Amino acid sequence: MRSARLAKAISKGKVFVRTGRAVTGSVFLKFRDPSIKDRIIQPYALKDQQKKSSFIHLSKVYSADQLLNSTLEDLLIQGDLELGEFK
Repeated sequence: MRSARLAKAISKGKVFVRTGRAVTGSVFLKFRDPSIKDRIIQPYALKDQQKKSSFIHLSKVYSADQLLNSTLEDLLIQGDLELGEFK
């Protein structure tokens, strides 16, 4: 894993993501396991930029193994998704 922030978020079970600031369209999160449906992450409204509700809590829906076996890290590194830090 190349992203230390993502590794910490996965180990804590607090993976909050939203589309990157420069992204104007939807982002497609793919999983390597064919039994798990891919997920489309819609962009958030700019007026909600400071709100926690603009983030999606992926740890509630997917296990740590599922998130590790997805394209999540690549999307974060490319800037298509951004990781939120909440305590």
